[in-house]
Parts: sequence; C-alpha cells; structure tokens
Amino acid sequence: MAVSPAQRASYASDHHTKIPFETTPRHLAGPGDPRHVTHALLAAGWTLTSAPGDPRIALTGPDEGQHQMVIDPFASGSWWRIHSVDWTWNASFDQMVPAEIIAGFTDRLFDGPRRGDTGPWGHMQKAGWSVELRPDGTGEALSPDPRLPIRAELRPIFNDSPDHLAWRIEAQPEHSGPPIWKIWISGPVPDHLMAGLAEQLVSTAPVLRGMHDLDHYAARQENSPLTPEQAVEAHFSRIDSARARARNQRRTRLTTRLPAPAAAPANPALSRASRASRP
Repeated sequence: MAVSPAQRASYASDHHTKIPFETTPRHLAGPGDPRHVTHALLAAGWTLTSAPGDPRIALTGPDEGQHQMVIDPFASGSWWRIHSVDWTWNASFDQMVPAEIIAGFTDRLFDGPRRGDTGPWGHMQKAGWSVELRPDGTGEALSPDPRLPIRAELRPIFNDSPDHLAWRIEAQPEHSGPPIWKIWISGPVPDHLMAGLAEQLVSTAPVLRGMHDLDHYAARQENSPLTPEQAVEAHFSRIDSARARARNQRRTRLTTRLPAPAAAPANPALSRASRASRP
C-alpha cells in the first residue's frame, strides 16, 4: 500500500509553514511526526488495517502478515506497540520516544539485515557508551550524557528465568522520578531490528523540529539550512527510498527461494555423433 497523493498533500500542508530547526540531543527532541514511521511502512507495502474512524492506527506487514503495529492514543502507557503475529516477541514505545528512534527499529522490518551489521552493544560501545556485559548474555549500558542519560538493560523477564530476556531502555530524568520515556522489548527479537534501534539511539545527529516544538527544557535548537519546502521534500525522498529498498528486499527473497534451473536433457543423437567423431 503506497502513500497516497492525499496523504502526501496532508503532510505537506501540515509542514509547509513550520520552520525547521535542528534539535539536539535527539532523545529529548520530543515525539516529532509519527508519519516519519508510518509513511515509510506504507511505502514499503504495509497495509492500514484499522477501521475507518478508529483513532487507533493499525498496520500489518506484507510478509504474510508476520508483523503488526498499533498506535493507540488511548493507551495509558506506551502508544506504540509492535509485535510478531505469533507474539514470539513484542516491542512497545512511549509516546515521547522520538519517531526517528522508533524508525530505527521499524525500518529494519522491511530493510532486513545489512552487511557488516553489529549488534546493539557494538553500536553503543562505538559511540562511547559505558557497557557492561555479563557471562549469561545479559548486560547494561549508559550513554555519556552526564545529566540526562539513556540507560539500556537486557535482563531476564523473570528473575529465575534467564531463557526469557527483555530490553528495557529509558531516558533518565535529571532528578528522581519517572523516566522521560521508556522502551520495552521482550522475547527473541531479531538481531537486525535491535541493531537498527541502537544505531538511531546512539546517533548524535540532530533531528528536525518546528520552532519551540519541544517537550523538554534541555533540548537545544539551531537554525536549519533547510526551508520548510526542502524539509517536506526530504520526507518524501525518505519514503520513496523506503519503497525502493523494500522492493529490492522482496526481489532478493524471491530469487533465493526460486529453484535452480534444471540441466537440459541430453540429446541422444548429438551424443552418438560426438562419440563417432572422436579419434
């Protein structure tokens, strides 16, 4: 299901007067526009499956419905919920998690693994996070921000069951209190999804937000070289790229599933002529 002209026009209308500002750090930039996530999935072939008029947004993947996502503004905690159709694994993201970080996870649902992918711990270590890994496969990491860090932990869901692990990732408050936002991912989630999430989680690149469109006092904004029109075009380029990458992935999967061509049957007459011509 492609992003329709009406959906593109609606996005352009919402952003054509919004002056873009480069906002850092990204984990404090606020949620941004959820269409950064949903438009890419639609362009990659996902289908909108929620009923007309339902304020919840439900999307189902094209891979025989193996993945589903729901955005529920009525949820008391996590607005974003993504899971495999058999519930082998599931992920939830708070409302305040920036869309760019969520997209690190959801883009990999259609991108697939990449050559040279490192696991999430590798991305964190490379970015200068403090990482502690344990012999049982669990671990924790802390970002370098001394005031408002991100803490990531992979731990057993139940204290006595190391076979069932879950990721808990939180943006820590400056003082005691609830986290600014949190991510919870349980079950054997594919490695490339966590690699994509970690890649965006540790990135220091700014994200675009409108002037004063912030949700935390510690976020900083600087003028972006992009005009509103260029920012809109950058979004459209992103979803066009998502469509092309998903198409290439489907083509690759189809090619690997096709049987090898059968060898041509031998022609008896040609075989006899060949033998007769030998000295």
